[in-house]
Amino acid sequence: MNTIRQFHRLAGVPGSVDRRRSLIGLLLATLSMPVTVAEAQTAHRRPDKPPQMTVDSNARPLAIAFISYANPQQVATDSAAIAEYLEPYVGLRIKAFVTSDYGSSIEAMRSEKADAAFVDPLAFMMAHEQIGARPLLLEIYSTGKPTYYSCIWVRRDSGIKKPQDLRGKTIAFADQVDMSGHLLPRDIFVQQGLIPGSRLKGDFFKNVYFAGGDEQAVRAVLNEVVDAAGVSQFSYLLLRPDERDQVTVIARSVDSPSHLLMVRKGLPAQVSARIKQALQALDPQVPADKELLQKLYGVQGFVEAKLSDFTGVARIAARYGFIKKPELFAAQPSP
Repeated sequence: MNTIRQFHRLAGVPGSVDRRRSLIGLLLATLSMPVTVAEAQTAHRRPDKPPQMTVDSNARPLAIAFISYANPQQVATDSAAIAEYLEPYVGLRIKAFVTSDYGSSIEAMRSEKADAAFVDPLAFMMAHEQIGARPLLLEIYSTGKPTYYSCIWVRRDSGIKKPQDLRGKTIAFADQVDMSGHLLPRDIFVQQGLIPGSRLKGDFFKNVYFAGGDEQAVRAVLNEVVDAAGVSQFSYLLLRPDERDQVTVIARSVDSPSHLLMVRKGLPAQVSARIKQALQALDPQVPADKELLQKLYGVQGFVEAKLSDFTGVARIAARYGFIKKPELFAAQPSP
């Protein structure tokens, strides 16, 4: 579920400049992405930071949930720095806290213990349908885009060349409630008519497993425990450098919007606007801003999120029963 988080955090480890450059260079070369971060940020003009305000210490603090990608203590430290940055721009004390999974973030927002949360697209769509959560900002990755996709990974020496070759074989996904580690790669087989949209297990695969994470799934392929893994495009970067050439991609999914920051229904518009402006204004070319972006999962920036960004993946989530009203994600801007 958190492969993207893990990759960008790894790429942003202080004191590991050579490793960071190597990983980002490897990712960009492998994906052959023509769009640069600079181009993406030019297309979505970065605003100035909002005027600073006196923090109202008597008002209820603004609570923001941060997902724990690997080390909860590190996330807690990083999120405290983000809270300190945002407070004078929002004019409120900010309480940052760490959740272990996206479901916990949704429940915290449902009970109004969270005003905002960093989540994946599936968690956001479920939260929007169930409790009216609104999308605020999409993350820009090192590819220069606020999107990602999933892949079907196999061993390079397996002789498997296309999804059809997996008939009667085994596959591992990351987690059942996971956009990049289940829904997107599963949809590859549905779109090719190899499995029905209504169920995953059936006549095509011999066995289907949920490995508990992207690294576990792709490593199961490497170790020949399963024949294939359906996980994020970034998953192979979780293998050691000497292992990566042993796996390859035979198919990729449609694009999905990136992970995002969502806010609860009813959060005052001026508060949402100030959070949005303060985070969008972070410039990776400015050292202090770059340090903050590294604490925000190592992303390269943010762009405004709209409900219409999720139109395509909402249809996929509805196909598998995770949401019931894909029409909610219509082609209209969020408030």
